[in-house]
Amino acid sequence: MSYFAGKKVLLVGGSEGIGRETAVALAAAGASVVVSARRQGPLDETVAAMQATGGSGTHLAVPFDAADRAAVREAIPRAIEALGGLDVVVTNLGAARPGYVHELDDDAFDSMVTLNYLAHANVVRACLPHLMAQGSGDICFVSSALGFMSMPGYSAYSASKFAVAGFAEALRIELAPKGIRVMLFYPGTTDTPGLVNENREKPPAVWAMESDSAFSKTHQPKDVARSLLAAIEGGRFENFPGLDVWVIWWMYQHFPRLSRWMAGREYAAALAKVAAGKFTKPAG
Repeated sequence: MSYFAGKKVLLVGGSEGIGRETAVALAAAGASVVVSARRQGPLDETVAAMQATGGSGTHLAVPFDAADRAAVREAIPRAIEALGGLDVVVTNLGAARPGYVHELDDDAFDSMVTLNYLAHANVVRACLPHLMAQGSGDICFVSSALGFMSMPGYSAYSASKFAVAGFAEALRIELAPKGIRVMLFYPGTTDTPGLVNENREKPPAVWAMESDSAFSKTHQPKDVARSLLAAIEGGRFENFPGLDVWVIWWMYQHFPRLSRWMAGREYAAALAKVAAGKFTKPAG
C-alpha cells in the first residue's frame, strides 16, 4: 500500500508545473488533497486532473494568497475542515526574477522575499496548531538548488531560497520531539511555465554560463514530483530530484572553495564569450 493512501494533504502552490504534477501523483496514490494558489481557474484544472486519476480520496481547491498572512490564517482551517484532518503539508512556493543586483528594482527584492520565504512560513505557522495537537505530521518545503548554492544573476532569488532552508533546519529540530517530520526538497531547473517567465529576464552571460555547464539539466515536472513524494515518504531532511543536483550539493558540502572557484571561472568565461559575440541568448 502506498505511504500516501488515506493521507490528508495540503499542497500550497498546486496550480501548475511541479505543484500540479505532485497533486496528481498524490491523488493517484490514494491521498485526499487540497490544492491552493491565487488563481481559481488553474486550480480547477489541477482538481480535474486529480479526479481523472480515479483515486479514492477527496480532491478540491481552496484558493488563497500565501503571501497574505491574514488570508492564510482564514483559509487553512477551512482546508483542514474540508480534508477532515491534516497529515502532510507541502509548500511549493516561489518565483525567480533574475537580474544583476545593481539592476534589480526594490520590488524584485521585496516580492521574492515575500513569496519565496515568508509565504512558506505563513502556511506552516497556520498549520502547526493542528499538527502539534495531534502529535504527528509531515512538512515538506520545496526550495531550490539555489537554496544551497548561488550564482550571478540570482542574488535576490537565492537569498530568499536560502532563507527557506534556514527556517526548515530550525523547524526540523524544534518539531522532532513533537512527532512532526520536516523535509527540504531542492529542485533544479525544471520545465515549467515559471521557467519560461524567468528565462525572459535572464542576463546573456548567465545563459552562457548555464549552457556551458556540465551539470546543466532541465528536469520534467512529473519526474520531480515523483522524487518529491519519495522524499516525503523517506523522511530524510535534505532531498534532490536527480543525481545532477545531488552532485552539486555534494561538491559545495565537501569542497566549497573549489566549487566557488569553478563557478567564478565559468562566469568569467561566459562574460568573455558574450563580449566576443560568440553567444546569442535563445529566443522566447
